Amino acid sequence: MSFSKKIVNTYAKSFFVNVKTFQPKEETRVYFEISEIYLPRELQFTPDIYIVGEELTVLRAAIISSQGMNEFIHNPTYSEKQKLKILLAIFPGLTIPVKSLLRILTERSSLSLIPEIAAEYEKILLDFKGTKNVKLTVASILEENYGPLLLKTLKKLTNSTTVLLNVFHSPKILGGFIIEYKSRLIDLSLLKELSLLFI
Repeated sequence: MSFSKKIVNTYAKSFFVNVKTFQPKEETRVYFEISEIYLPRELQFTPDIYIVGEELTVLRAAIISSQGMNEFIHNPTYSEKQKLKILLAIFPGLTIPVKSLLRILTERSSLSLIPEIAAEYEKILLDFKGTKNVKLTVASILEENYGPLLLKTLKKLTNSTTVLLNVFHSPKILGGFIIEYKSRLIDLSLLKELSLLFI
C-alpha cells in the first residue's frame, strides 16, 4: 500500500470513528461557531454516519465530475483557505463533522484528498452495514431469471446479507462472467476457457 493510500485510509477510518461516537455538548444551549447561532438542545442536530457519508459523496462527485472544480482543488497556486471558502460557499449546509474535516484538511494542505477519503469512507460504511461491493462483468445482458440465483450465490461468496452489485458490459469476454470482490477474481468467461485451450 502506498504512503498516500495509507494517509487516505487513516483519515477515513478516524473520521468514521469520530462521527460514530460524536456527541453534542451537555449544555442546554450550544454556540455553533460555524453557523454563528445558538440552538436549544432539542433543535441541535447530531449527524449520523450515513448523512456524513452522503455529504462526502456529494463533495466527491462535485470535484471529480467537474473539470473546473477538479483543476481548482488540485491547483497549488490557490491557497487551501481559498479552496475551503469556495467549497463552503457551494455547500453551505454541510454538517459540523464534515466542515471540521475540511478545516483539518485545509490546515494540512490536503483538500485534494477529499475524493479519495470519500471513496474510502464509503467502503468503511458499506462494511459497517454488512454490505459487500461486488463487480460483475458480463458479455451480454443478464436474463431476469438469473437474478435470484446469482444474488444468493454472491451473498454466500461474500458472507454478507446485502450485496451492492456493479454490473459492467464487456463483449470482449465472449460469454460467461467475471466476478471481482475485494482482491478475489473469479473468471468464468468464455475467453478464459478458450485461452486455456491454447496453452
